Amino acid sequence: MADGSPCRRSDCEVARTGVCALGNDPIDSCDEYEADEAALETGEDEDKLEAEERPVEPKRLLHRSDMLTRSELWSMQQAQPTTVVSLVGDVRVGKTTLIAALYASFCRGPFAGYSFRSSRTLTAFARRLHKVLVRSDLALPDTDRTSRQDGVGFLHLTVVDPTGPRSLLIADRSGEDFQAARSDTSLIAALWELPLADRICFILDAGKLANPETRAGYKRRFKQQIWALLNNGAVSENAALEIVTTKLDKLAPKPSPEPVLDELAKFESEILEELAAVGRTLGIRRICAMPRSNFEVGRIGLQELFQGWLMPRPPKVITPEPAVSPARWVDRMLSR
Repeated sequence: MADGSPCRRSDCEVARTGVCALGNDPIDSCDEYEADEAALETGEDEDKLEAEERPVEPKRLLHRSDMLTRSELWSMQQAQPTTVVSLVGDVRVGKTTLIAALYASFCRGPFAGYSFRSSRTLTAFARRLHKVLVRSDLALPDTDRTSRQDGVGFLHLTVVDPTGPRSLLIADRSGEDFQAARSDTSLIAALWELPLADRICFILDAGKLANPETRAGYKRRFKQQIWALLNNGAVSENAALEIVTTKLDKLAPKPSPEPVLDELAKFESEILEELAAVGRTLGIRRICAMPRSNFEVGRIGLQELFQGWLMPRPPKVITPEPAVSPARWVDRMLSR
């Protein structure tokens, strides 16, 4: 064996070249190969000693930071009070754009009187915002629409103000699901997130309302969507309802003989009156989350919308109604 070489053959240069002279691969499969066991044993002992002296670090659970599923909601809602918001609307009405705009607002700093604290879905937020950024190299800002194959997921956001932290869960479902449920009410039962929501936002597309060719049909479908959910018990009686009109830049003043803003106000009033007749109140919001048609409009209405979502709701009345002519004497004593 040559000095410093692990091979017994004098003509083997495995120590210099790393190649066995007999062509064995791996090298230690060669019968002539002999590693320095003493050195190996010493190294193993040193590694073992260092491992014993090294303090054991506690294992940390890293969240996947993507959309939350139904199984993950219970533990989160039990950990802290959480407001659940569900966005209801057809394809391309601006649901994903609204979510991306809210996340982008907190990326710049405090927003609407709140500061960002934490989020379990940062990756999901970032994916929705990516195409809006300059680095996406798009001529106009855009967002990917939610696919029907994705099902429903929840985006989580915890913010804080001087009164303490507030947590928000935003349900994100494809508009195709809502369109299908509107046409076939038997599918409404699959919209399981709606009964859990504290606030239902019906997203109204101002662009379709501004177009005289699509206006009448779109108004009819929009009302049909609201009544289909209400009449089939998909919305909790304690849930706050509101219409959120998006894409206000499409209603910016233009050389047109028809006052589109008046048309919007008239349509909102019609829905308010119809719901008031059945004892339901409705909030009205108008926003422009990402101007495209008229950049001078800018982003408007987001702060008021977000503040409304986190506004404390009155506590639910859980006192049972008094029994009418109860059969038990103990129940009759309570009435006296």
